Amino acid sequence: MGVIKAVTALASASIAAAQFAPTLSNPDQANFSVISNDFSAVIGQTPSIELIHTATDPLFHEAGIFLNGSLYVSSNRIKVASDPATGDQTIQLNRVTNVMSGDLSSIAVEPLSTAQIALPNGGTLNGGGLVFTSQGSKTQSGGLFVIPDPVGNPNASVPLVTEFHGKPFNSPNDVAVNARDGGSVWFTDPSYGSLQNLRNAPALPNQVYRFDPATNGTRVVADGFAQPNGLAFDAEFRTLYVTDTGASEAPNGAGPATIYAFDVMDGGPFLGNRRVFAYAPKGLPDGIRVDNQGNVWSGVGSGLAVWNRAGTLIGQVLVEGGVANFGFAPNGTVFVLNETKLWRIRLTGQSLF
Repeated sequence: MGVIKAVTALASASIAAAQFAPTLSNPDQANFSVISNDFSAVIGQTPSIELIHTATDPLFHEAGIFLNGSLYVSSNRIKVASDPATGDQTIQLNRVTNVMSGDLSSIAVEPLSTAQIALPNGGTLNGGGLVFTSQGSKTQSGGLFVIPDPVGNPNASVPLVTEFHGKPFNSPNDVAVNARDGGSVWFTDPSYGSLQNLRNAPALPNQVYRFDPATNGTRVVADGFAQPNGLAFDAEFRTLYVTDTGASEAPNGAGPATIYAFDVMDGGPFLGNRRVFAYAPKGLPDGIRVDNQGNVWSGVGSGLAVWNRAGTLIGQVLVEGGVANFGFAPNGTVFVLNETKLWRIRLTGQSLF
């Protein structure tokens, strides 16, 4: 694949176009949009966006966990011949190997077992292991599942929690670990499983939960959402961000496409001071992460949107077709999940993750 150099017009006049020299493998599909100097400081003068893998099915949809040179991702819904328990659909969990390599031919997609983790979705690092949400099916419980040894034995998983007061979760979507709160595991539970014919009708409201590994107890920490989706803590674990993608089911886009922020009270478990942080510039805010400078990143209909800690949009990585989720990796690397396409961004600005 040929890599060409392109110059992107800057919204900020403080950096001349001749100084900003990104490397773009497919400039018609992915490019930078700089709104303020803050974003210029984040991406640097010589960042790059490279298409590193293309698949036939939408394998690159959720999770985006980087570990030991590999990226762990879950697919979007894929049609299968006959599976009444999921409405003839499946979701594949994959390990993409050698994602940091300069030799793109060495990058490979390795399917993993989802025998226990029915219809996996979001995931995150949990110590040396991985924790994934399982949406479940019409015959199998959803919840949280841990892969204790993702490098040596990625097909072995154990359940953390699969019900709430005897009721099944709706379709757990995304997950984050609060290291300041004893490693508690927080997750969202929208009702997309029912809407997409993966699950039966919801038995619970659409809520955000906290699982305490010390007590094996689960509690509701936030409600009042149309469809709670992505969630992420800031670096100090003092703020929790939650995306609401209720506009996906509302007529004329009247529902929320909103990121909410909460104060994490004394580390947890209580949240306070709920407020609107930002609204997606296009489409819906799905996966969300916070870098060590407090900038908030989210996958949206236009690609990746980035806000500063004050909730001001400072720039975007424009990706054709939009972005559901993405993953941070060392040395300023961001992996962008674009359904059938996997992109690798290399930043040359501030050290962010």
